Amino acid sequence: MMDTPESLQTIAEISIAFAGFTGLIVALRKNDGPMTAVHKYRLQILLTLAFGAMFLSLLPDLLGNYGFPPEHIWPLSSAVLSVYSVVFLYWWITSSRRIMQSYPALFNWFAFSRMAAGHVLVVLLQLTVVFSLIRDIGAAAYISALIWYLLHAAQQFARMLFIQPE
Repeated sequence: MMDTPESLQTIAEISIAFAGFTGLIVALRKNDGPMTAVHKYRLQILLTLAFGAMFLSLLPDLLGNYGFPPEHIWPLSSAVLSVYSVVFLYWWITSSRRIMQSYPALFNWFAFSRMAAGHVLVVLLQLTVVFSLIRDIGAAAYISALIWYLLHAAQQFARMLFIQPE
């Protein structure tokens, strides 16, 4: 069995906290009507990233418990994370285009570009692990990617709190 870094458990715990606090924000909304498209969009981003980070943080330990050889755990985990990231990026970019058209005043190109670039770097970093382009960075690369997910989720959390549609 592999020795999994404790930071993965911490990432899972932080992810659960994000999801819980998001639930509080939604429950305590001032407006009793249906959620706007921008609220749904932000909520989807936050929950996709938070739950993604939570489940993906459990993956290396799960693979170890199923008997995968330690040398295959990080490349396999990174491959799964890469696929998740690419699917997320595709969905996020297409959804963002719709939101940008509907709520141009709320859309921040600088923040979007910075986050998108970070996600592309996450995918590239994971692919270096999958294809063994850089040795012995599997755990660090994986944890870095999950931390990026949490940073993006935190950005969405802050935007949900402080930047509201008119």
